[in-house]
Amino acid sequence: MACRPRLLTIVVVVPRIRNAAATEAPVLEALQRRSSDVWEEYREQLAAHPDAIELPQAFIDQGWVRVAVDVEETPVGFAVVVPTNRHVHELDGLFVDPNHMFCGIGRALVEDAAVRASDQGAEALEVTAGPAQPFYERLGFQLIGGAQTRFGPAVRMRRDLQR
Repeated sequence: MACRPRLLTIVVVVPRIRNAAATEAPVLEALQRRSSDVWEEYREQLAAHPDAIELPQAFIDQGWVRVAVDVEETPVGFAVVVPTNRHVHELDGLFVDPNHMFCGIGRALVEDAAVRASDQGAEALEVTAGPAQPFYERLGFQLIGGAQTRFGPAVRMRRDLQR
């Protein structure tokens, strides 16, 4: 089911979220490419640098990649959370298939990341955000500074976790 915002229609999907399977990296990288292509300002750069989209197998093996799946078990989104130290975990990637955007999948993945990070003793989640900054603000992240990415300036954001 594809979700698109419609006048007076609210669709909330509560996806099943699971750890990424060991063999899923190519499928998730393709999903990441489709998701990233929604940002016009990144399309040309990503096309010129296809190596920018890579999901390290070690991240999957460590259990740092969580996947939202539809009823047919097809991945529709995923998040990568890297424990940088015992107090802060890094939301290193959040991607939703464009046909499933605006359905609550990104929100569900962030909430899953927050619960898992808190359960592991983290006090905060941090993320480097570009044009998705308003999305993260709606989910309780606050601006903590600027950042430089491979493709230009961005912002650093932090969400304190309840323990």
